[in-house]
Amino acid sequence: MKKNIGNIFTTLVYILLYAPLLVMVFFSFNESKSTSVFSGFSLRWYRELFSSSDTVTALKNTLILAVISAVVATVLGTAAAVGIWKLKNRAAKSAVMTVTNIPMMNPEIVTGVSMMLLFVFAGRLIGASEYLSFWTLLIAHITFNLPYVILNVLPKLRQTDKYLSEAAMDLGSPPSQAFFKVVMPQAYSGILSGFIMAFTLSLDDFVISYYTNGANFQTLPLKIFAMTKKTVKPDMYALSSLIFVVVLLLLVISNLISAKEEDKSSKKRKKPASDAPRKVGIVICAVLLVSLIPAGMILGHKSDGDGTISIEGNYFIDPETGLSKYAGTTLNVFNWGEYISDGSDGTVDVNAEFERITGIKVNYQNYDSNESMYAKLKSGAVSYDIVIPSDYMIERLKNEGMLRQIEPSLIDNYDYIDEAYRGLYFDENNEYSVPYCVGMVGLIYNRDMVEEAPDSWSVMWDERYRDNILTFNNPRDAFSIAQLLLGIDLNTTSEAEWRLAADKLKEQNSVLQGRVMDEVFNKMQGGNAAIAPYYAGDFLTMNEINPSLSFVYPKEGTNIFVDAMCVPTSCKNYEAAMLYINFMLEPDVALANAEYICYASPNTSVIENENYSFYGNEILYPAEEDMPKVQYYHDMTEETRRLYNALWEEVVNH
Repeated sequence: MKKNIGNIFTTLVYILLYAPLLVMVFFSFNESKSTSVFSGFSLRWYRELFSSSDTVTALKNTLILAVISAVVATVLGTAAAVGIWKLKNRAAKSAVMTVTNIPMMNPEIVTGVSMMLLFVFAGRLIGASEYLSFWTLLIAHITFNLPYVILNVLPKLRQTDKYLSEAAMDLGSPPSQAFFKVVMPQAYSGILSGFIMAFTLSLDDFVISYYTNGANFQTLPLKIFAMTKKTVKPDMYALSSLIFVVVLLLLVISNLISAKEEDKSSKKRKKPASDAPRKVGIVICAVLLVSLIPAGMILGHKSDGDGTISIEGNYFIDPETGLSKYAGTTLNVFNWGEYISDGSDGTVDVNAEFERITGIKVNYQNYDSNESMYAKLKSGAVSYDIVIPSDYMIERLKNEGMLRQIEPSLIDNYDYIDEAYRGLYFDENNEYSVPYCVGMVGLIYNRDMVEEAPDSWSVMWDERYRDNILTFNNPRDAFSIAQLLLGIDLNTTSEAEWRLAADKLKEQNSVLQGRVMDEVFNKMQGGNAAIAPYYAGDFLTMNEINPSLSFVYPKEGTNIFVDAMCVPTSCKNYEAAMLYINFMLEPDVALANAEYICYASPNTSVIENENYSFYGNEILYPAEEDMPKVQYYHDMTEETRRLYNALWEEVVNH
């Protein structure tokens, strides 16, 4: 009976551990874009996986970083383990082990922030042009991998008689030969385990990488995390499945070697000393070969563009080379995740086309919020040439002197910008920004679950839809809904009005299913919630998957936002940045981006193009008489930001 209970318990544990992975693999073969409804078996997402140059670059970076950091950490960690093993002073050994354990016990965010500050401090001391780069990221990965290697190797060394190596040296063996012939055969399984663990930890790391990576190096975890403007697509499921297979094969190799070693040990057959280094080398080579499952496709991929873009602007093309006079330089672009046409699903790869036409290399990275982008710029640790923040953040960056003025003579396509989006409050003289996308927030509802079409934000407090209502998981957007319902200005500085809105949100807690951001896609597409506020462009993406969804702008009004291209003061390639902005305004490029992103375009060449998929769309481009009352977010004072963040904590924990 006890044995049966144990088996059942073990089975349940394995189901909990591996069911999510199996579901991920299952949906990587889904024919449609849905990540919740399986519509048929297909290899579509595996075929399209490497059509995106950004994904290819991120995966390549991840593999390079994981292999190098694992090899270096294994060498250093093994040497450190031998040193600790040979320490005779018990107090010294205890102190060293305590220090070794700190990186594992320390919260990753503390480690990441502290290492970033260290790199910035050291960079300033030596006068480095870039404080964060691939090298700082590599050092960070080696650092957090070292303890795991040490703790894998030490137990094997402790099973060994430490006087054997001394005896070997007494018999005339040099120290290196004593290590490889005597010590390593006893510890090689621990060395392999340490290497594999270091490789997988590096492959997976997000938090420390986020704080220590430079402007020109993005890993796969960073890219996946940044996919918050849209849902994570099934091609990421395909990629994750391949990585899962890689890690699984490595673990199988490691376990087979360990099992073989234990079998030999149980039979008391001594392994030849010379086998250990060879086996370590074999397994490391196996790791490299297994990594080539995705890497082989990377090496065969070229992001040269498909030549489908025609251009009108001036790009200073040299008639002899056919490239811009700035060819060979590098441009660092920082944008929202999933916010540019990237070549996936048959779209145009905009960055690859820019590289093809100008010869300028684009290093493209993503962020998940205006605030995280601001923090990166404010730290001074990384320099970017182009950023694409939202209106209120542009106002903040401008007021803090963090933006450079735009050179109009280098942006001859600016004439395409609709008059409605010129001279806005955050850039009245059009000096610091060029509009990129426009959006409004509205109500998404499922017609199969909602009794009648709502026309007011008040439906988000309706008891009839208890546990089927979602709301924003960020304070500014969540507060705006309560403020609009109460008739409060979205940019109020009155503490009493913010508290009134907070009280209204507390009333909503009893009917909420949850607070979400990008999770809203799976929830609404899969019919797991009835009502959610979200951005109009994202509704169009969801509606492709679930036709039962509808959208409305509530009668109380809504928030409108404009995201615009800006040049930070940290920019190091200003002329190339101007060419990039001009290129993004090209009719073909602007159309490709508008089709991919599904947000409204401020570019008249798109708005007036009858071949545009959303031409005349009443949600993106409502007629004047149907236009809802709108308000922009403005940058708030630090005092007001502290107030609404504190009130938000009260709301969430109420």
